[in-house]
Amino acid sequence: MIHPHSDPRLPLADWMSALDDARALHTLTVPGSHDTCAYTVDDALVRTQDAPLDAQLMHGVRMLDIRCRHVHDRFEIHHGGIALGMTFDDVLATCARFLAAHPRECIVMSVKDEWPAHACGRSFDATFDAHRARHPGLRWHAGGALPALGDVRGAAVLLRRFRSSRPLGIDLTAWPDNQTFTIDQPGAAFVIQDAYRVPVAASIDYKWREVDALLTHMPGAESGRWAVNFTSGTGMGANPSVVARGNGTMAGIHARLAKRLRTHPGPCGIVLLDFCRDDDWRLVRALVARNGQPISLPCITGSPESSATGPSHA
Repeated sequence: MIHPHSDPRLPLADWMSALDDARALHTLTVPGSHDTCAYTVDDALVRTQDAPLDAQLMHGVRMLDIRCRHVHDRFEIHHGGIALGMTFDDVLATCARFLAAHPRECIVMSVKDEWPAHACGRSFDATFDAHRARHPGLRWHAGGALPALGDVRGAAVLLRRFRSSRPLGIDLTAWPDNQTFTIDQPGAAFVIQDAYRVPVAASIDYKWREVDALLTHMPGAESGRWAVNFTSGTGMGANPSVVARGNGTMAGIHARLAKRLRTHPGPCGIVLLDFCRDDDWRLVRALVARNGQPISLPCITGSPESSATGPSHA
């Protein structure tokens, strides 16, 4: 059982607000959503979330995984080749509203060049700047070093997965495919687990070993290395819902992670989830609680087996 701390308790929307300004962002446990905006389609191989972006932010998600296709000099939000019916302006407007209402929070935003450009007359980074200019109320931390929380309150911290003609945000363009790996930039070192290929349900065991290995070998706070752990996975024989929730006989990643969080203390870095709303944001709440902040929601109970499949959503 994971219990909340004693009152006064904080709403999930403000869980960062009472943390010390001096805390380095990379030492926090930060819940994230993999393919944050893939909640607008019903294709089982594409859909990775059930809650819209504003609800994710209000319920404690602070790492956003934003995938953009450059089309006609603007960014359409994509999952692979699938357009999700949103633009980057929609994302930025939602983030700006949230941070205006919750100025002691911050948002870590990975922005990826997701699919080949179409009919564009300028570079991806130039269009990023154009989108950013249309939202002057959204402050960005676009420096290349890992910041302290106090330096980025009310701001979006850019993790850049696109080419840029100049220094812009934290450069993660050296990201390889389907691996656990390290990236070392001046002032910003990372260890990232993104082994996403799960061809069949039996392969969930392999995916969990990758997730668990990074949790077990978390870099220490003094290392200056930020851990980013994707719990997501997919394949033709195991869509994102099956990987997250299981299939009735094989426990999914959610159940295994919930069990581990009950039995192993310590920081977890950034942990990106599919279907982060499941079980009343159960895993998001458990991750937030690692930061020592009491939250105003019920305690987490139940065995991993009881949540192996999770709820079914349209």
